[in-house]
Amino acid sequence: MRKEAVPSTAPFTATTVGKKLFLCFETKPFVVTLLALTLVMLLWNFPPYYQNLSTTRPCSAAPLASVVAAASTSLFSTNASLPYTATPAGEKKYYSDPKVKPRDPNKRVFEAYGNAAALFVQMGAYRGGPTTFAVVGLASKPIHVFGRPWYKCEWISNNGSSFRAKAYKMLPDWGYGRVYTVVVVNCTFPVNPNQDNLGGKLMINAYYGESPRKYERFTALEETPGSYNAAKYRPPFQYEYLYCGSSLYGNLSADRMREWMAYHAWFFGASSHFVFHDAGGVSPEVRAALEPWVRAGRATIQDIRDQEQFDGYYYNQFLVVNDCLHRYRHAANWTFYFDVDEYIYLPDGNTLESVLNEFSAYTQFTIEQNPMSSLLCLNDSSQQYSRQWGFEKLLFRESRTGIRRDRKYAIQAKNAFATGVHMSENVIGKTLHKTETKIRYYHYHNTITVHQELCREYLPPSAKNNVTWFNKLPYVYDDNMKKLANTIKEFEHKTIGDLGSL
Repeated sequence: MRKEAVPSTAPFTATTVGKKLFLCFETKPFVVTLLALTLVMLLWNFPPYYQNLSTTRPCSAAPLASVVAAASTSLFSTNASLPYTATPAGEKKYYSDPKVKPRDPNKRVFEAYGNAAALFVQMGAYRGGPTTFAVVGLASKPIHVFGRPWYKCEWISNNGSSFRAKAYKMLPDWGYGRVYTVVVVNCTFPVNPNQDNLGGKLMINAYYGESPRKYERFTALEETPGSYNAAKYRPPFQYEYLYCGSSLYGNLSADRMREWMAYHAWFFGASSHFVFHDAGGVSPEVRAALEPWVRAGRATIQDIRDQEQFDGYYYNQFLVVNDCLHRYRHAANWTFYFDVDEYIYLPDGNTLESVLNEFSAYTQFTIEQNPMSSLLCLNDSSQQYSRQWGFEKLLFRESRTGIRRDRKYAIQAKNAFATGVHMSENVIGKTLHKTETKIRYYHYHNTITVHQELCREYLPPSAKNNVTWFNKLPYVYDDNMKKLANTIKEFEHKTIGDLGSL
């Protein structure tokens, strides 16, 4: 008979448990898994790379200059793009320190970082007369839509005295603004705050809301001693006519700009000046077309490309026209506002001088348009259209009546406090609208960015005497501008020389 083994009486130890566990799990897979989990946890808790480049100085760190130099060398060598860089001494910080936590646990704290839109972005500030000033800029539209921001003006004289005045704000873009809206702040003092001509500063307090405790204070304008000249603010002015152009943007045609400038330099005469605002549209070719007029003292080109940082209506054109209004408020008797695809025209033998003398009792007048086709030409084999100017060959006018069309305008700027693109509602005096028999403008819409041949559809010779329907719109033949083409070309040649083909 087989004998059974005697049952073991050895104690149940940890070694015994370990041996039994290793019977269930292989040793190598377990160790590898453990190491992998450990590595994942280390990477998860490791601070991001950019945090190691913080400007915070550790207790045992090298001198700050060497740390910054080393970090800069490393950044430039690796071409790294980081969300945070060191702020040089003296520059404004764009990060906020954490707020002190309240003792009451039910008192909630809302931490805000960064700026969605500025309270005020100044473009210009100008003296408008002996006692009045205008500050032109942008402001956060939501603040003005949902809040009640307001302003105060103070003149601090170099003689130690100061004068305060209540500010009057105007919002001339009439709701067209986007993230930013245009604000014109008028400061009118009881007397000339710089009567002694010792100079001083115009300070503005811009308040966030009804409470006077939270505001921003900045210097809007400074006059140096002896710079005030009372004669600048009364006639005679430097020019008879001034053109204030809206923002120039997009891929503009140098040929169209050349034609427009030559025509209106002739139309307004020698006592006129043209102010253009480059919002990215003045290419080297466009500048070459305008530069002869700049050298002749007939035109000024202002670079406003930085306006793209602030999201306003149509490249901030409301801001631009208001800045031009106040910058040149006492430079001319009449200031005109229209675009570079529009040509002012005097029907029935009128002269500009006679028309404006007739309108002199009005602060502003609006101008009705003649809308022209941007592609219709006459099918005439005797014409070399490739050598003709745009207004010389686009001869078909859209002839619908009884509809509302956009109008442009002219204004006596000395009587205006703010302005718009199509007219001003902040003026002293009357506005005249019934002017179509005295002055009009031809509008060549969608031509200013066309670089190829403008004539793309040709109508038969019979179209001269008939109404032509094209794309469900009626067109009639109108060669008023063509009749002026040779005169304009001769004027350009005599005034600035032969430009040839741009």
